[in-house]
Amino acid sequence: MKIIKSLLYLLMLPSFANAVDEVIVITADRLAVTELQSAYSTDVIYDDQLFKQGFRTTVDAIGSLSGVLLQKTAHGQGSPYIRGFTGFRNLFLIDGIRLNNSTFREGPNQYWNTIDPQSIARFEVVKGSTSVAYGSDAIGGTVNAMTRLQSIDDINGEQTARLFYRGSTAEQSNQIRASYDTKVNDNSVLSVGATGKKFGDLIAGGNTNKQPNTGYDEYNIDIKWLQTLSNDWQFSAAYFKTKQNDVPRTHKTIYAKSFAGTQIGKELKRDLDQLHELSYLKLATEQLDQFADSADFTLSYQKQQESRERLRTRDRYDTQGVTVKTLGINSHFYKQLDQHGLIYGVEYYHDDVDSFSSKNPIQGPVADNSSYQWFGFYLQDKYAFNKQSTLDIGMRWNYMSVDANKISDPLTGNLTQLNKDWQNFIGNIRYNYQITPKQHSIYFGISQGFRAPNLSDLTRFDSARSNEFETPSLNLDSEYYVSFDSGLKYRSERFDYDLALYYTNIKDQIQRVPTGRQNVEGEFEITKMNLGDGYAYGGEFDLRYQLNAQLNFMASIAYIEGKVDTFPTSEQKLTREYLSRIMPTNARIGLQYTPESYNWWLNTEIIAFAKADRLSTRDKSDQQRIPIGGTPSYTVLNLTTGYMVSEQLLLSLHLNNILDKNYRVHGSGQNEAGINFVGSVSYSF
Repeated sequence: MKIIKSLLYLLMLPSFANAVDEVIVITADRLAVTELQSAYSTDVIYDDQLFKQGFRTTVDAIGSLSGVLLQKTAHGQGSPYIRGFTGFRNLFLIDGIRLNNSTFREGPNQYWNTIDPQSIARFEVVKGSTSVAYGSDAIGGTVNAMTRLQSIDDINGEQTARLFYRGSTAEQSNQIRASYDTKVNDNSVLSVGATGKKFGDLIAGGNTNKQPNTGYDEYNIDIKWLQTLSNDWQFSAAYFKTKQNDVPRTHKTIYAKSFAGTQIGKELKRDLDQLHELSYLKLATEQLDQFADSADFTLSYQKQQESRERLRTRDRYDTQGVTVKTLGINSHFYKQLDQHGLIYGVEYYHDDVDSFSSKNPIQGPVADNSSYQWFGFYLQDKYAFNKQSTLDIGMRWNYMSVDANKISDPLTGNLTQLNKDWQNFIGNIRYNYQITPKQHSIYFGISQGFRAPNLSDLTRFDSARSNEFETPSLNLDSEYYVSFDSGLKYRSERFDYDLALYYTNIKDQIQRVPTGRQNVEGEFEITKMNLGDGYAYGGEFDLRYQLNAQLNFMASIAYIEGKVDTFPTSEQKLTREYLSRIMPTNARIGLQYTPESYNWWLNTEIIAFAKADRLSTRDKSDQQRIPIGGTPSYTVLNLTTGYMVSEQLLLSLHLNNILDKNYRVHGSGQNEAGINFVGSVSYSF
């Protein structure tokens, strides 16, 4: 209470003006515009924030934004919950290339954790549907991780080497990174980086203490080369690799610790290995004669590999794994014709999937020896009535097909096959008006979205949530969404805010349905059906206010409500229930102090989440992760300080969860760290 009173007192201090730079965003419109020119709700996280805030993972950084709930199945897993949707209903891009593939699972998963935050120059987060621009999965939000060295001008001087270390107490982690940027010649630059990470067993707050079997190891490699070919053309090549070893899903094992009455798992071991590799070649130009004012062409190749070891009892051991090889071909164009700004392009992705299980000779977690194709064409007209007013009208046609040769029949267990395709045609219309140029804007939008069923939906044969087993569902169709959203944005020298309101209509959402059967392991069998009609609506408000030349105040609040039709029991009686794991109302308050005459700063932040008691039937049954009656509310206090010793040396110290609260993010399978001291050192030379 004393801390809160102190914060309120600081709000009364006099304030003085400082200039505010315009933030450029690219992802929402596939075109570089300012935040005030974009008819979307957007957030940007820069690399200096990643270093200063000491985020452990990519998803930790994204979870720091308002209106985003970060759910973690395990210490090495997690995905953001954005506007009512998580897992494969949010889209993740790396330099504009889809990370999402045909085997992505719903719910909090490990895929987003395979991106090293230290290799990123900035994250752009677009809240709401962007399916017209990016196709399937872009429903709740789209996150574009833009890697270091986006331009040949990003390297100042001839060369720069950087060493970075991050260590923490409650996470019992150590990370070290080395990077080297060099100007090969006037037309060529190279960036190389490597990161090694070791996470020990997590120490939770209160009396929970160490959570055994939560630690894991990880290493990352990133290489990027940019070459100017002429005045108008630039070539880039990049390679990224992440390897995670023995990441435990502790809540499924006997090593879990009960939180507010949650059940302890029965397995002796459930560990996951994860490999992600991305390579791409890109050509970009600022002139393509009469066809385009600018264009880029990207050829990409990804390999995602995961394997799981499971030990139920001393004599019941099994393994499974999935390997996905993805070829991507993207072309993107922009042409200005008088008042019309035409944005158009073609995208193609092809997945080859292999899957195995020691318990199933036919398939692994998904269909073995399968392929999934994804083709899309999009066109958007950004029409400028004048300098202040723009109307965006867009459309997309998408074609997906699956060819799965090895599937276990859901009824007989015998070999079966699947050949199916889907076509989707969607559009959007969005309007943006700058009430005061470079200061105040308002936007409205209607956007259609879709998510085609992937191999995880169609063919999964694997354990699901607590005490559930999922079987193939071969007759699924695409999900459809219509989102209505509006917002206000204001920017000034000392004060800015963002207000966003949204409503999403849900149609034919794929829902898990109990079959009434039980397997030999005692797990209840489920399948999937297109029966989920419903809605999600809510709002987000962000405020930043400069109290004086040294002191900045920040606050945010987010609320969401949503329900969807489902069959909660094997009786198959259609019931409208809360969206699974719906985000509770939450708020953040922060203060940042930066003396004019010193190269140091001090940040304090209070994070508060209400009790998550709006539960679906499946939430209530997931008693290993969600307590009976819902996840308790919590309030967390964090403190960050840093000092720029010189232009080369940056020191920072983070005191997270200062009050040592024992808490769990709703829907997660682990408690969060208790009082956690995080120190980092960054040295450039």
